[in-house]
Amino acid sequence: MGLFDSVFRELERFVAGKRGSAGYRELPITDFSDWPSQDDLILEEETALELGNPKLGSLTLLAWREEKIEEDSIVLVGPDLPEIRNPSAPFARIVLVSGRFDDEYKCFCELRDVLYDIRLKGMMFRVLPSRQMIWTRVNTRALEQGFSLGHLGSALIENLRAVDFVSGVRVVFVTSGKQDLTALSGPAARAEKLVGAMMKMTEEMSYDCDSCQYNDVCNEVAELRRIRNRLKEGEKR
Repeated sequence: MGLFDSVFRELERFVAGKRGSAGYRELPITDFSDWPSQDDLILEEETALELGNPKLGSLTLLAWREEKIEEDSIVLVGPDLPEIRNPSAPFARIVLVSGRFDDEYKCFCELRDVLYDIRLKGMMFRVLPSRQMIWTRVNTRALEQGFSLGHLGSALIENLRAVDFVSGVRVVFVTSGKQDLTALSGPAARAEKLVGAMMKMTEEMSYDCDSCQYNDVCNEVAELRRIRNRLKEGEKR
C-alpha cells in the first residue's frame, strides 16, 4: 500500500461524486507555450480576481500513487476564471500524480518544487504549505486576454510530466464554494499528517515513536513504518 493511497481514493471519490453535476467539467489540455511564462508581481489595484482568500476557502494538496493514471486530465468543479462574477472566490488546487516513488521524501520534494516553480504571465501565487493554502491573484489584462484555469492546469501537467518518475497527472480545481472545500478537509488533514510524519523522520532523523505527535498515523500506515525502518537501517551503515 502506497503512502497516499487512502487520500488518493478519497479525492477520487470526491471527483466522481461531482461528475455529471452542473458545475463539473473537464478542461482541454493546451500547449504550455500557448501562454507566456513570467514571474509577475501583481499589485492590489491591478488585480481583477483573487482566488483562495482564507476567509472564503483555500486549499492546495498533492497526493500520489503507483497505479497509473491512464489519461492526463484537468477537472474543474465550479466556474472558470472568466465566469467568476465576484472579485474574490474560494479556490482549491489538487494535484494527483502516478509514478514510481522509490524514495518518497526526495520524490515529494521534487514534485513540490515543480509546483512552486510554475510561472504564468498575469498570475501570482502565494503558497503556505504548513497551512495547505494557496492565495492567487490574476490581473485584469490576463483575464481580458482569455487566461483560464485550463492554462494553469496545462502548465502543471507539462512540468510534472517532465519529471522522470511521473507516469500520469490529474489536476483538480475547485471554485464552486466553501462547502466543497470543507468536503475536502478530511483527506487534506490526512495528507498533512502523512507529509508531516515523513518530513520529521527524514529531516530530524527522529524515530522515538512514543513521543512523536504522528504516532497514530504511523501506526495506521504501513508505508510510513517502511520509510522509518529504511532510514534506521541507513543510519547503522
